[in-house]
Amino acid sequence: MILAIGGAGCSMAETIMREASAHWVREAAYLFADSDQASLAELAQKGYQTISLNGNENPCEVIKGVEKLYLLVGMGGKTGSEYVNIVANAAKAAGVQDVSAIVTVPFYFEGEGKIVKAKEAIKSLKGVKTKVLHNDDLLENYDDINFATAFNYADLSALKAIESGEI
Repeated sequence: MILAIGGAGCSMAETIMREASAHWVREAAYLFADSDQASLAELAQKGYQTISLNGNENPCEVIKGVEKLYLLVGMGGKTGSEYVNIVANAAKAAGVQDVSAIVTVPFYFEGEGKIVKAKEAIKSLKGVKTKVLHNDDLLENYDDINFATAFNYADLSALKAIESGEI
């Protein structure tokens, strides 16, 4: 199962669903979790399974019986950084044997505060296999890309990590 947390994680999951070449990734169960109700409503209109992190909905009910769980999270903002550890621990408590996280660290121009928040949230993922994607690396590795393209490359890097078994 692939569980996307927050706006960046949900965007990452949508890109992965669209671009995946491996059948098992395209056909995996996806769950979109966010604290933004308007975003969840849009995702639900697209037919995706959603869960509100603000309410009484419990992701454990949905992930019971899952053997492997991938968490997709953009760190540094509110939802991803605040909920990734909670969801990871809840998954372990629900009996998920293999919990992995693919997380992004904000671009330098998004501010030091977001970068510090992201790094602290990543440290909290003790016992979770974590692949960290630094958005700034994308700017260094690709010439002349715009902001939207850079985010798409980050999403595709997450897809590569999943399909290749890096994580």
